[in-house]
Amino acid sequence: MKTPELLIRLRERYFAFALRVVDLIVRFKRTTEKMFLSWEKWVKPEGHIALEKLVSRFPRYLTPPSGSVRCGPGWYPLVWDLCTAIEAMEHLAMPRIGHFKAEERLGGLFVRIGSRSSIVQELAKDIEHKATAICSECGAPGSLQLGHGFAKTLCPAHGKKRQPQKAKPAPLSAELAAGEPLLLFLDTEFTDFDYPQLISIALVSESGESFYAELANGWSPEVCSAFVTAHVLPQLTGGDFFQERSYARRRLAEWITSLAVPVRVVCDAPGFDWVLMVDLLHDAFPKNLYPAPIHYYSESFPGLFELLQKAHAEAYDEFPPHHALHDAEALREAWEVMKEHLHPAILKQYLKL
Repeated sequence: MKTPELLIRLRERYFAFALRVVDLIVRFKRTTEKMFLSWEKWVKPEGHIALEKLVSRFPRYLTPPSGSVRCGPGWYPLVWDLCTAIEAMEHLAMPRIGHFKAEERLGGLFVRIGSRSSIVQELAKDIEHKATAICSECGAPGSLQLGHGFAKTLCPAHGKKRQPQKAKPAPLSAELAAGEPLLLFLDTEFTDFDYPQLISIALVSESGESFYAELANGWSPEVCSAFVTAHVLPQLTGGDFFQERSYARRRLAEWITSLAVPVRVVCDAPGFDWVLMVDLLHDAFPKNLYPAPIHYYSESFPGLFELLQKAHAEAYDEFPPHHALHDAEALREAWEVMKEHLHPAILKQYLKL
């Protein structure tokens, strides 16, 4: 049954009034805290707020397992304000809340609070709405920024830093450009096709060297497609391969540079694999890495299609697919079969594409 428009308007006015009342209560609470509480812990800092300070101020709300904050520091003041409002309402005899979860997801702030109070839920929605106009990194005015591998609310300065590299990277040195490039076969696993966020990345060279990393941040299991949840996440290796994005970036750049020859990437989905890798490298793009990949496209050679598919499938006899390292190795196997059957002149032209 459709809710009458009058009731909708009354509800909106009620919650707008309730939020204004809560805001007045919070303002009064803050004023009294500054006047009568000498302990710095209780007073909201101006500007940057450290996560440790936020959690120590509201330990009952934000301490695991019932509480957590997983968002950028630019949104910590919003979480502080929300916790202050809830604390004030509890002082006025509102039942205590249960769990409190605040996390960054799909570019926005998602807040989930265990409370039957409709006002608390409205406060959470209000904070989520405010976050859509605040940079999650620094708290400055921001807007949604989309790119291959990320969706975040950022200010122009942080948005520029997060944009995938579009300009042509630094040219190869004359010394490195003199030789034939070593091919690196690339594969990645990512959250989904709509807003892909990098989960893992692997490169295998023609000569057998390999690189593999799984990212500990920059993605969330909650945003993964059903296929990725069922077939990719269970196969993640973990252990030492599970790394912070910044560390994986440094390792990848150092590994490519250490090959000490011109290298060029081969991948079968450059719109995802290559773009996600460039986004990961960001400003650490190695000088010996060619600025564009080779697109492996088995359908371009109908006469070899079945043979290439067979070679690709045989590579999975020992290890299952949908693991970036296994897929990169399978791509290398298929490439070797293609190279054996193509005329050298055709192969040479292919490598120049």
